[in-house]
Amino acid sequence: MLNGRVLLVLWLLILLPALAYALRPGDGAVLAPARLAVVRAAILLGAYAIAVVEAASAFTALTTATVLVAWLAATAAVIAAVLVRCVRDMTPDDGTGPFARLLGRGQPLDALREELRSRRGATRRTWRRTKSAAAAAPAWQWALGCVIAILAISVAVLAIASSPNNFDSQTYHLPRIEHWVQNASVAVYPTDIHRQVDIGPGSEYLLTHLRLLAGGDGAYNLLQLLAAVGAALAASRIAAQLGGGPVAQLATVFLLATTPEVLLQASSTQVDLVAAAWVACLATIALDEFTRPGDTGALLRVTAPRTDAVYLGLALGLIAVTKSTGLLAAAPLLLVWGIGRLVRDGHRRRPCLCGRSPQRCSRADASRAATARAATVAASLAVLALALILAGPFLLRMHQAFGHPLGPEILRESIGVQTADARLLLINGLRIAQTNLDTPLFPLSDGFAAAVNGLANLMGVDPNDPRITFGSTEFPVRAWYPDEDRAAFPITGLAALAGLVWFTAKGPGLRRAYAAAVAVAFIGVVCTVSWQPWVNRLVMFLVVLGAPAAGLLAAGLVKGFAATARDRGRRRAAIALVTTVAVAASLAGVLTVAYGYPRRLAGTWSVFSLSDLEERFMRRREWLPQYEEAAAAVAAVDPERVGLVQGNDSWEYPWWILLPADTEIFALQSVVPGETPPDPASMDAIVCAEDLDECAALAPDGWEFVDLGTVGYALPPAGS
Repeated sequence: MLNGRVLLVLWLLILLPALAYALRPGDGAVLAPARLAVVRAAILLGAYAIAVVEAASAFTALTTATVLVAWLAATAAVIAAVLVRCVRDMTPDDGTGPFARLLGRGQPLDALREELRSRRGATRRTWRRTKSAAAAAPAWQWALGCVIAILAISVAVLAIASSPNNFDSQTYHLPRIEHWVQNASVAVYPTDIHRQVDIGPGSEYLLTHLRLLAGGDGAYNLLQLLAAVGAALAASRIAAQLGGGPVAQLATVFLLATTPEVLLQASSTQVDLVAAAWVACLATIALDEFTRPGDTGALLRVTAPRTDAVYLGLALGLIAVTKSTGLLAAAPLLLVWGIGRLVRDGHRRRPCLCGRSPQRCSRADASRAATARAATVAASLAVLALALILAGPFLLRMHQAFGHPLGPEILRESIGVQTADARLLLINGLRIAQTNLDTPLFPLSDGFAAAVNGLANLMGVDPNDPRITFGSTEFPVRAWYPDEDRAAFPITGLAALAGLVWFTAKGPGLRRAYAAAVAVAFIGVVCTVSWQPWVNRLVMFLVVLGAPAAGLLAAGLVKGFAATARDRGRRRAAIALVTTVAVAASLAGVLTVAYGYPRRLAGTWSVFSLSDLEERFMRRREWLPQYEEAAAAVAAVDPERVGLVQGNDSWEYPWWILLPADTEIFALQSVVPGETPPDPASMDAIVCAEDLDECAALAPDGWEFVDLGTVGYALPPAGS
């Protein structure tokens, strides 16, 4: 099975660069075309995976065979696209390429050999230039690169060596996948954990492909690992689009690679990095509208023949179906894109030809501008339409099940802000900021928290007002510890904030617009998301969007002073500051992968010293013996159908791991309107987690009920 999973991962890793090659832009004016090609390929493959799940579910055919056929078809399409691109690359527009000569004149085979030798020579020259640039790089750049490489390898080891053990994944992320596989559909089903059906399922849709093709969860952690790589790649391209050179791009990747929450989630089955990666992909494609100098000279064209709207629409749909909070950043970014296009459409001009009157030229310019604006409006509508195609089926199911496309009222009220009071919104924002920037320097953290509470009292509001607070949680909490659910990011956060402020003060216009979009996204979070102890992971998309600003600021500080004596002193101070930040960030990153929770490389609970089940129960080690005892007792009766009784925050996924693989599991309680659970008497056994009184009450008369503390089970009389 392990070899099968390795082959599956290799298959997907080959498919992505192959599609990227086929999609790479031919326009020399495009910045970082290789990275753009990878972004496009990731968006297309992600959208295809979502579409396959929804289409198969519509026919109750979400099975291994269906998914395998879908990916074989995708592979064939990618191979065809690669071949077409190869032919196009070897056939220049002027008709002088080797294939043109093959059909025309001369010695075609000799011409083809000459062309291939020329291309090999160009590749060798590119490789030599790359080696020369690397050799000429200063030691500090090599140091940053080494830190990035060490952390990337460490996280990859954690992702490969660890079993899924995220708390939310045990409750709803992974159990929902098992229900989908069991039902051959992602249709709503009876459950007592509403988050299994009403939280955005985009990430789990992608994991469902791995589950069906690999037959288990051994490759699950790799999704967030690849998302982290994709987010860093897109962020580095954003830095380039905003005017940053290689140093700024390296600093951007370094900041993300040393952010504790990024490192922790990159080896988990959470979904925040997946959402952040899609947001970064949308951002870099939106910025392409303003970073293609070749288009401004295309005076004879109303618009360039590009497909940005297609990729923007698919990226928007992927964000919407994965994690709706990502839309808080997507909306202002798309506004910048759309308004920027409209403004540029209004300034399209063409030289007035000799013999034409100025009035005639003016009318022609106005006509071209109107046509361009109409094209922009059409492109904007296309973006929304494509997004709805991807996210629409899930939103429709939510509306049919709960009467609202955003799910049940309990979900909207528990997560969302329930007030428009400016005082409470201010306190909500300050609490989020304090939790984001928490440090082990307790006087600073405690002082910040005390200031927030003092301001709330001064304004006459409760800092833990339930309208801006999740459940019964209370502010403040310790968030500096490297725990994947709440790890703070003070270095990255402060650096990003400083960079965005610098963008606003120094410009140019594109940087100001970008800073404004990120600021609007943060305000959107403050006005819609209640403070909660794990709010840090909910704003990962803001961390990724803010990193390029920090990278550009760092590069500017290192290189931004003249050679005067006074400026040399400032430059030394700036370098000292950047060095201090880099050392602190490196230390935080190394400690995170070494001693992070719940996956670490060193110490008592290292992944190398734990068994598979011990890893899965790292969050609740005391539950493992109870789950094992209950599962063994139930497995002994060789059940075909097992009933499940649990609370809203219980761990369901262990039952899918511990019970026999061919066992069907059904929830005996349901909070989903219209979805009636099966009769307990139709089950061969019942397992329970936490809600044991309800379990005892649901057990049919005459069944033996065993209470183990947190876990329990019920079996029919022997011989029945």
